[in-house]
Amino acid sequence: LKAPAPAVRAILVYGADAGLVRERVEMLMHTVVEDLADPFRVADLAGDTIADDPARLADEAAAMAMTGGRRVVRVRDAGNDTTAAFQNFLGHPMGDALVVVEAGELDGRSALRKLFEKADNAAALPCYRDELRDLPAIIRETLNRSQVKIEDDALAWLAARLGADRALTRGEIDKLALYVGSGRTATLEDAQALVGDSADVGLDDLARACAGGDVPALER
Repeated sequence: LKAPAPAVRAILVYGADAGLVRERVEMLMHTVVEDLADPFRVADLAGDTIADDPARLADEAAAMAMTGGRRVVRVRDAGNDTTAAFQNFLGHPMGDALVVVEAGELDGRSALRKLFEKADNAAALPCYRDELRDLPAIIRETLNRSQVKIEDDALAWLAARLGADRALTRGEIDKLALYVGSGRTATLEDAQALVGDSADVGLDDLARACAGGDVPALER
């Protein structure tokens, strides 16, 4: 993530945690370009675009930036239907752009995942949902950016209620940091007042709320 190997031309980032996938995709892009909105050095493609037109990937990877510098090609929502396009590119890579590919869950039978795992000039990076043992460090790291400390009971309470999605977790902690203020310490009362519970909300909860007519739970 901090320094991709020079030989790697394309990196597949995939998994159930969409927030973590996006976070890592952007970390990889930042190793090449500072401004991810730079239209001269960043190309943004949809997976179905290169599935329909595989040459588009090669063209974008080979293009030169008008302002100079290496380029990044971001491919969103890639699926197994894009495998042929990436196979062609990895077999005959053009230019020097880094191709960063964003995908959802891909099981061990996925042709796209197998391609990136086996290719010498590619890499595959899975993104699993944060587990309870990982969350305290993530919470502290996010709060430290705003120079906010946290009491142990508040940390434990948050760790039990967050983790379903990395982006959601960071968003909730950023909200807490803004509420508490720089240089102060977050308490359990602060956490309970500001942060929702996302750890155990899933399709089963949605189905039960719908079937039971529980509108507040359904909306949550």
